[in-house]
Amino acid sequence: MKIELAVYNALLPAAALAARAAAAWNGKIAEGLAGRRGLRERWLAGASRLERRSPLAWFHVSSVGEFEQAKPVMSLLAERPGGIEIALTFFSPSGMSYYERFDRSKRIEAISFVEYLPVDTPGNARFCLDALRPDLLVYVKFDIWPNLVLEAAKRGVPQALVAGTLSPGSLRLSRIARGFYGGLYSRLGAIAAISEEDAERFRRGVRGGVDITVAGDTRFDQVCRRIDASTAKLPGAVAAAGRAWIIAGSTWPKDEALVVSGFRALRKERRGTGLILVPHEPSVERLAEIRRTLASAGLPFRPLSSLGDDPPGEDEVVVADGVGYLAELYRAGRIAYVGGSFTTGVHNVMEPAVLSLPVLFGPRIDNSYEARRLVDLGAAKIVRTGADFAREALALLADPDLLARTGETGSRFIRKHCGAAPRCVDLLETLLAGKR
Repeated sequence: MKIELAVYNALLPAAALAARAAAAWNGKIAEGLAGRRGLRERWLAGASRLERRSPLAWFHVSSVGEFEQAKPVMSLLAERPGGIEIALTFFSPSGMSYYERFDRSKRIEAISFVEYLPVDTPGNARFCLDALRPDLLVYVKFDIWPNLVLEAAKRGVPQALVAGTLSPGSLRLSRIARGFYGGLYSRLGAIAAISEEDAERFRRGVRGGVDITVAGDTRFDQVCRRIDASTAKLPGAVAAAGRAWIIAGSTWPKDEALVVSGFRALRKERRGTGLILVPHEPSVERLAEIRRTLASAGLPFRPLSSLGDDPPGEDEVVVADGVGYLAELYRAGRIAYVGGSFTTGVHNVMEPAVLSLPVLFGPRIDNSYEARRLVDLGAAKIVRTGADFAREALALLADPDLLARTGETGSRFIRKHCGAAPRCVDLLETLLAGKR
């Protein structure tokens, strides 16, 4: 492992130079570099404001998805007797931006430190641990950093991985990387895997007495908590329209081409059906692109923000022109289409499923365990063309009993998988108790 670590540290300066060069044309990299300017000063200032009256748990997440997985664990841990302080770090600017801009209504009061994680050099690892002096260090999914793990282990800081995932094709299982990452995982006190298959893959490389358990996926908990605790109201115009709404969420251009052509065909067979498009990134450019797609299909475009209390016209397709609407809009729907499965992979299918909506999506779903299971259970269908979309949606809308049974099957599946967060918290409490 010493050789691999030396190679890793030797490559860090080159990686930093490459990132600075790439920032000229990659906005996300540029944002990440800009966010790390003055980082040490901010870390010291933030650490000085910690109360230190209770244990400090440091959660590190990569981006938005991992943050969502961490939230139910942090929320429950914050309820422990005697209290706890939580430090939260992000690697990706997407995660930091989401937290600062869109998550304010769901803040966890115990979170008293939020910052970027600096580049994983030995010096930065020592600096971070000196500044925070955590009683527990928690990683989420797979985002562990070698120098941080090794320095924390050297200091006797308990460390855990929650919602742990190790896919069959992961490079961490390769012959070259297995020994290195196995050594890192062996420094953790516990790994809470999302499935028995993931746990077994961790066990192949881990040495020593690491507690590897199957806790489940905390994303299910987060979806259920968010849906059950939501007090948001549907836009009055949407609720008053009296339509059988199809909600197409997190869409990309190929999704929109399929959905719009399918919806156009569907409306010829079933009037009174409405469509709400919620693009993954509602930028000015994307909204203009959607407007053109709708115009070529002969369908009017209506921004959600312009509705007020007046229902949209019967032929108008409503397009969400902001963020933060999707979970609430699913409540208005009869059927959901979830985008992403013509690009890198399908987006979150759990929100519509838990609300008892039958789900449609494209063919690329290998990235999503729950999407695959919903298909197996008959609660979701893969559609590859607009004709597929129209056929599946029409079959559901024409048969209210089928629509209800399909939706209930999906909802039961999601609810059945809740409970991972309490199991993760029990594990973290054990590590904290051992430190005392």
